[in-house]
Amino acid sequence: MTDTVRDDSHSDYHAVKAQAMKAMQRGIWTNRFENRFVPFSSREMRSDISQESIAKISEGKHYASYRGIPMAKDPFDIVLYEMLFYEVQPRTVIELGAYSGASAYWIADTLRNFRIDARVLSVDIDLSLVDPDVKNDGSVTFLEGNCEQIEQVFPASLLQDLPHPLILIDDAHVNIEGVYRHFHKHSFQSGDYLIIEDTIPWIPGDFGLSDGGRTWGDWKSNEIQAFFRKHEADYRIDCYYADFFGYNATWNWNGFVKRV
Repeated sequence: MTDTVRDDSHSDYHAVKAQAMKAMQRGIWTNRFENRFVPFSSREMRSDISQESIAKISEGKHYASYRGIPMAKDPFDIVLYEMLFYEVQPRTVIELGAYSGASAYWIADTLRNFRIDARVLSVDIDLSLVDPDVKNDGSVTFLEGNCEQIEQVFPASLLQDLPHPLILIDDAHVNIEGVYRHFHKHSFQSGDYLIIEDTIPWIPGDFGLSDGGRTWGDWKSNEIQAFFRKHEADYRIDCYYADFFGYNATWNWNGFVKRV
């Protein structure tokens, strides 16, 4: 029979802090995962989060906001991205898929709070949805363009001038292999990250406050596998973020990828 704890006087916070001081580097517990960076082919497309839980969290995600602007970010991303930003200390963050601009706004504020001097660029095919307050703030550079023509949105000359480390966040879900191939050829360097959003097959298929029965499906996970089969030696899944709350306990199954 398990003893019942009725207060917190038993906890040794001094010991926990000492452990953190010994094991942490830039906020990361270096001893948490024995094999932190693994090949894409070694990973399964499954999660410790149930499909029922994903459905309930998805409903809450639709109501999430930042500075009063709809953001549609899940609670896992909020925690994981902040830790990743602080560890990587990026000089450039590119977001594909701007929506209201709240996500890019949050990224820019987070980096500024961390005293990280970084440029934030956010792309969408339709910038009319971006909140005017975000546009007028000036902390994010918004680019209107179609990721089906990614070479026009991000010409090689532009990418080669961007400072590194670089983090690319794919929330556009179009021309996936073409986009990754373009950044692989013209931008990605060792230490850069690719965050692939929404690889869960159970995400509700309709964006917004929908009670429809359609789901996202596994099409995106299948498309990203096509790219990583060709570049197995160049990229590794970062288990620290992918498995932080449990195996693929994130919206981005096998979606935290480091260029090695």
